[in-house]
Amino acid sequence: MNAAKLKLTLILLAITVPITLATILFQLSLGTGRFDSTSNGALIQPVLDISELGLVDAGGTPAYQTFEQLTAGVSPEDYEPRPWQLLYFGAASCDAVCEERLYFLRQVHIRLGAESKRVQRVYVLTSPPPATVDPATQAYLTREQADMRIIHAEPEKLRTVLARSVPAGEDPQAGHYIYVMDPVGNIMLYFAPDNDAEQILEDLDRLLDHSSLG
Repeated sequence: MNAAKLKLTLILLAITVPITLATILFQLSLGTGRFDSTSNGALIQPVLDISELGLVDAGGTPAYQTFEQLTAGVSPEDYEPRPWQLLYFGAASCDAVCEERLYFLRQVHIRLGAESKRVQRVYVLTSPPPATVDPATQAYLTREQADMRIIHAEPEKLRTVLARSVPAGEDPQAGHYIYVMDPVGNIMLYFAPDNDAEQILEDLDRLLDHSSLG
């Protein structure tokens, strides 16, 4: 192994080990499938890889690569880790409940304080391109959620993959769940509407504290 490959290997280890340790620490604190108490976020076991969801941008280009694709042929100097991501799965028309949930998500993001720059919010439109959000929803997102990324999903594929993350009978999209993706691309955690801001902040703070990446 030459010096450049060795350096990249060491960098990737420095990236993945803290994230893995953060996941392990959460697992060690599990009671009956949730952290510390039954009111915090639900850990996804096994994690979902973001690339499994088949998410694309408005032009139909894959919105995410696997970690292996992301780092293939990249020099240590050029590697840029992704931020942690908070994913919300919404329709073309964001109704009052959707707007309330997005407001809640934005407030949580703000309350991360200095750590907020390590996190990105994402609106996953559950319609493939060329579908777009309706004019009223676009106006709302532009006005109230200008820093929120918008990407697309194919509904049936999304439903099939997300079904593996929740108990039978639950619908993450209809339930307005918020999912967490780590910088490596693991969707490892979700929050249901009964999780309040303090509970979500507690979990996010712990994750960010145990990983220097993103």
